[in-house]
Amino acid sequence: MTQLRRQLGFSRHLFVTLLLGGVCAGLLISVLMASGNAKPYMPPLVAQRNVEHWLVVGARQVAGEVRLRHTRLIEPFYLSRDYNPIWLDNFQLTPAAQELIQILQETALDDWRSYGYSISTLVKEASRISNVPRQAMAVEVLLTDAFITYTTQLWNEELIPNTFEPDHQTSLQKVVDSSGIVTEKDVLQSLGEVVSDKSLYQMVKSFTPEHIGYQKLRQQLNRYLSVDQSGMWMPLADDTRLEIGQRQRYIPYIRWLLEQYGDLPETALDWFFHNQDERLESWPLVNQPVPLEQPQYLYDAALQQAMRRFQHRFGLEEHGRIDQPTLEKLNLPPFKIAKRIALNMKRWRHLPVDLGARHIMVNMADFRLKVMHGDDVKLSMKVIVGRQERRTPIMSDTISLMELAPTWTVPPRIAGQYILPKVKRDPSYLERYDYRVVSWRDGKQVAIDPTTINWSKYRASYLPFTFIQQPGEDNALGSVKFLFPNQFSIYLHDTSKPELFERPIRALSSGCVRVEKPLLLADYLLQQDPRWSPAKIRATIAKNRPKRIRLKNPIPIHLIYFTAWVDENNQLQIRPDVYGRDEAINIQQASL
Repeated sequence: MTQLRRQLGFSRHLFVTLLLGGVCAGLLISVLMASGNAKPYMPPLVAQRNVEHWLVVGARQVAGEVRLRHTRLIEPFYLSRDYNPIWLDNFQLTPAAQELIQILQETALDDWRSYGYSISTLVKEASRISNVPRQAMAVEVLLTDAFITYTTQLWNEELIPNTFEPDHQTSLQKVVDSSGIVTEKDVLQSLGEVVSDKSLYQMVKSFTPEHIGYQKLRQQLNRYLSVDQSGMWMPLADDTRLEIGQRQRYIPYIRWLLEQYGDLPETALDWFFHNQDERLESWPLVNQPVPLEQPQYLYDAALQQAMRRFQHRFGLEEHGRIDQPTLEKLNLPPFKIAKRIALNMKRWRHLPVDLGARHIMVNMADFRLKVMHGDDVKLSMKVIVGRQERRTPIMSDTISLMELAPTWTVPPRIAGQYILPKVKRDPSYLERYDYRVVSWRDGKQVAIDPTTINWSKYRASYLPFTFIQQPGEDNALGSVKFLFPNQFSIYLHDTSKPELFERPIRALSSGCVRVEKPLLLADYLLQQDPRWSPAKIRATIAKNRPKRIRLKNPIPIHLIYFTAWVDENNQLQIRPDVYGRDEAINIQQASL
């Protein structure tokens, strides 16, 4: 019995010892985990001392290589704050700092001008912030210096590229007199106010357009930058040609690339790739033999479909093969695509803050019109825009009038350069295409019989007559036109040559926009007007008598030029620079 009691006593002692040991171990683990998750703390005096260092002693060599642009302004600003940081919370970037770095990077990426943000150093230093106070505070002062430069440019409207075209919106901006220029001191004063109000993040967020199209481009910009920074992108050989059923050593790489671009769903790779390392081992980055009989080297149906998506995004023929045009787009470095995206992000600054709950977007680079209701596409159709020498201008306006069975008053330039030579060759031309000739006498319009005119006496620079084409199937404006009065006399209209919509490049008009489905557009714009049913619209047109209608619900229209945008399916679309506006900006940068 005594021995049993001793054994029980020992067991209880062991149990209590083990229990206390477990509790202590658990407490120790909890402490270690808590300390691991705790944010590093920077004493205020340490932060102050290091900010002061960069502003006073090291202002010419911040982070070893950057000379601050606004030291004389920044130093008293921080002095008034006892050198407390505004972009860092101890050793972590605040949301305002993260947003500012994103904005600075997407602004400077297009290389349109020398922006002065020291962006490469700033991004590098921000990405490696540690608990070293001097390095962290270098990021702090770099952000403030870049903030002043960027905000001054923004508020002085310097961030919209100007292509120096008379029909381009930026060329029409009013010159700001010296009293209206925002100075660096103004910016710093505003910065102090928002810091005091604790609204710095809201201010930084307000710097970029709120349009969903801008935000979607930002996502795509980061996607392509990620591909570039991965270090895994490479061009394919110039003779690469592939189609379904073929095998090739670089097909695993092509799969990876299309997955990164969003054209190949990730699940299509999971069946033979379990992790990134296995995928990398499958890439023949050196010229060793590869087992082409394995499934990852087969150009299969999933890859063919992904290639079609890729081709669609670049406006190519969607056959799913890798041919020369497709190869050229696959071999575009992701950084170059990112630069194109960044440039087009700036074009959203051309547009009003409020596009309109319902609005029409005409993208000249895509040759397409879309009727939008919020983010939903209600109508989509091809358009024909101005040819190179008569580019359709960028503008925002409101369609308020529609004309059924319109006449066409030929502009003097077109009358002299195009109509007059045809009349000289064939005097019956005006009658065959139902033109009337008028002149002005004593302020009144007078009709003239064209057969009584000696056309050989006149030339393009001297033609005292106006040609007016009557309604009908030969009328150049077709059956309907949509008016938004503007200084360029630009409008939307039907056409007597619908076959031109079959061409892939449709920069063919004299500036106005010809629409592929004008009657559907008319039906949409008049659907809330009980006086005008689709049947009545068509019956009115058939009478060949002009009828002007004032819309009960005018609709905003935006004539834009986007060579990169994100569509309603969240797919990045890239199109050729048909007007050379991207190229003109690059040439401008090269000449700086």
